[in-house]
Amino acid sequence: MGCVVELIVLLIMTMCVSVRMSGAENEIAPSGFDNPKTTVVIDNDLGGSLPLRYHCKSKDDDLGDRTMAPGGSWFFRFRPSVFGNTKFSCSFAWGNELHYFDIYRQNRDREFAEFGCVRCEWKIRKNGPCKFNKDTKMFDVCLPWKS
Repeated sequence: MGCVVELIVLLIMTMCVSVRMSGAENEIAPSGFDNPKTTVVIDNDLGGSLPLRYHCKSKDDDLGDRTMAPGGSWFFRFRPSVFGNTKFSCSFAWGNELHYFDIYRQNRDREFAEFGCVRCEWKIRKNGPCKFNKDTKMFDVCLPWKS
């Protein structure tokens, strides 16, 4: 009977070591399903000496009211939803102007979409935001403000 108990204890210890090692491996090596963080960069490209006031939020996260100096830049990071429904909306204001834009929409900006990204960089211009195009290396994917 003592031999059976020793065998069970040895088996339990082996399982614990195996679980610890597999946990350590997961921290180092990516799993079969990798969901990398996405970075959104916003640049004030209004021109002149106009500061950009902005407020970005998602359904779950409110990033607060902020002000960016002329020519300034700001970024935030997040993990997109595995369900494909992540969206960050922002309001942008300068002078007497106020505009709205979805700075990240997973169905438009996911990594493998036509103009998708893991680092999504936008220049905020008076006539609308322009996204960095990884193919042309220019900010030439310009979209209208939300109505």
